Amino acid sequence: MNRPNESDRYQWLPLTLVGIWFLASLVTLNANGLFFDEGIYIAAGLRTLEGHGYSDRYLTWFGGTLLWPALAGIGYRVAGTVGARALALLSVSAGLLAFWRAARNLFGERAGFWATLALALNGALISTARLAVYDGLAWAGMAVSFWALTELARHDHRKYLLLAVVAYVLGTLAKYPTGVMLLPLLGILIITRPKKAPLDLLLFGYLGALIAVMVLLPWREQVAIYFQWRMTNTPSFGVTLPMIAFTALSLSLPALVLAPIGWWLSRGNRLLGSVLLLSLLIWPAYHILQRDPVSITKHLTFGYLFAYPLVGVALAALWGDSTGKFRALRRVGALLLVLALAALGISQALRADRGWPDLRAPARYLLEHVRPGEKLLINESWPFIAYLYAQGRILSPWDVYDTYRVTHGELEGDLCAADWFVDVRGSFAWPPEILQRIEACGTFQPVFSSTSRVVNSCPSWRRRNSCCSLWPGTSPTSPSGAPGRCGWA
Repeated sequence: MNRPNESDRYQWLPLTLVGIWFLASLVTLNANGLFFDEGIYIAAGLRTLEGHGYSDRYLTWFGGTLLWPALAGIGYRVAGTVGARALALLSVSAGLLAFWRAARNLFGERAGFWATLALALNGALISTARLAVYDGLAWAGMAVSFWALTELARHDHRKYLLLAVVAYVLGTLAKYPTGVMLLPLLGILIITRPKKAPLDLLLFGYLGALIAVMVLLPWREQVAIYFQWRMTNTPSFGVTLPMIAFTALSLSLPALVLAPIGWWLSRGNRLLGSVLLLSLLIWPAYHILQRDPVSITKHLTFGYLFAYPLVGVALAALWGDSTGKFRALRRVGALLLVLALAALGISQALRADRGWPDLRAPARYLLEHVRPGEKLLINESWPFIAYLYAQGRILSPWDVYDTYRVTHGELEGDLCAADWFVDVRGSFAWPPEILQRIEACGTFQPVFSSTSRVVNSCPSWRRRNSCCSLWPGTSPTSPSGAPGRCGWA
């Protein structure tokens, strides 16, 4: 493993880079309304802060503990959507600094800087960092664990092993599936400390299990239900296998091209480089083999965390030293390549910003008209729930009934007795039979509709309009045909 021995100019460049990246991301946090998952975590976080997190049974269907929802709830209370997203951005920014130090420890100052620059321009990471979802906190945990293991290899002090364990467990508790990144972490530990690895592995396993059990033991009943439920619940949302493969390929293209070059150039660290390179394949393999599109963009970033040090090696070699042959030509090539990475990454992030319908306009209408205690039927429910609950327009998230709750018999009484009906042409469409029953009620009238542009990241780069319509119901005590308090958005 190479020790840092490059010029001091590479000491401050990554810090400046991450600072600029953070500020640029911060000013774009309000580009779209709440994403469906953001609505879930913010609403759950607000309920958790009020003492209802466990009784609401979120842990039976959340892919993580209530740690991130609580943080998202705090952020939302302070500064709304931007506040919740800013905490996620802070987490990823801290993780990006840890990544820089890890890449620097493994391959030197120059490679560390170029790796950080390339990763900061990755479209999947840019979009993930700006969403109030638990992936950002999980990513930061894995990044700190990665860095701590490289410090352990350099300094031979097991305080870094303890830090690596705590950070890894924190990341896993934030989002359970990211625990699979234990594979590259242990690979790094074994390769960088071959003589001390057996005891290190024993300590890592013991301490990690102890912390996890201490945290999860009080919630074991609901956590067990989650894992049973997750084994049989893999929604496709109409996404085909070619679309999954295309998403993985398009987002991973820079790493797939440059990381193998970095592996080839890291001649003294080929075994370590192999672990880093193979990490790139973990999540694409899972999503393709399972035909599971859920969170693929966010999951890919965990592979990039370990593979991008090799990208840094490749770019550093292209940049060359100050006396190399064809120095000017190579540096022009490096700059052009960085510009291409920036154009690709920013365009991918901009498309991701339009990957779900903007529901702020219909939500504002509901905030102005919904009265506490009313019953709402909303298929794209959780963004509305977050907006409405935070403003006290609904007494509980369970005052809103979505497609799942209606089709699973959780709605008490007749559909026609609902106060509001909201139809969002998004990912969770009302079944045709529900729409027919609503139309047959004769008590709903459309009072508001809005349209937002949604971009699908598929081979045809399809664009479609998402229509949200609000239908008011006619109160049984109101004159026939009078506007009720329902909506179709």
